[in-house]
Amino acid sequence: MDERRVFERIDASMKIKYEIVEKAHALKSAASKDISGTGIRLALDEKLEAGAVLKVQIELPGEKNKMATLYGEVVWARKIEISGGAKLSNYYETGIRFTKADSLTIGRIFRHFQKDKSIVDGR
Repeated sequence: MDERRVFERIDASMKIKYEIVEKAHALKSAASKDISGTGIRLALDEKLEAGAVLKVQIELPGEKNKMATLYGEVVWARKIEISGGAKLSNYYETGIRFTKADSLTIGRIFRHFQKDKSIVDGR
């Protein structure tokens, strides 16, 4: 499969809260898997339909309790099953394409994770 990305995708585990805009639900927690300049991959407890619009709040790395708000649209979702002994746990990997995102905020997130990677790599 050809990778047609314009922006680098980086592994990024961040605290995320989200809500479905059309339904104005209470904020739910999620985990991020990775992020690029155009979207984010989340691990969710629920399956969201393609086209759902989300308000996503990201706790900025290294800035405890400071949240950035981005908006995006669900592009895809797939069920992931993990078996751990007798228990089976599921979650949904969900691809979100940003529709409204502050490029400065995304840049700050990238710089944080690039800095962490350079420390691990010894650069």
